[in-house]
Amino acid sequence: MLFRPDRKKNSILVDLSPLIDVVFLLLIFFMVSTRFKDDHGLDLDLPQSESRQSGQSENLSILIDGTSNIVIDGDTVAYESLVETVEQKLTDYENKMVVLRVDKSVEHGLVISVMDSAKKAGATGLTFATVGKRSGSSPR
Repeated sequence: MLFRPDRKKNSILVDLSPLIDVVFLLLIFFMVSTRFKDDHGLDLDLPQSESRQSGQSENLSILIDGTSNIVIDGDTVAYESLVETVEQKLTDYENKMVVLRVDKSVEHGLVISVMDSAKKAGATGLTFATVGKRSGSSPR
């Protein structure tokens, strides 16, 4: 074997620092501009709380009070018979819309269950009734 010690290696050095900087900037840009999760769990039509519309009598009204009693158009209903009762009551309404009036102390699980029951009963839409803002009051 012949070795040539007098031969010098010519190496070309490429500076990778600017390339790494650009890659990290692109990574940060895409991380910031990407939407990771689109929340469409429940499609709700929530009314504005500052201006209430009167004349909601063309909709079926479901009230859930602070003690978790369910009242449909003035009649107290057991949770077990909710789907059947809502089906019966919806036959009296053309648009099959349901308005939920829920006390703020009611657990969310019960509200979701009532919403599911209304959907099973054939409700085409669901809205939440709100109380108008009082001037000078703070949220509790």
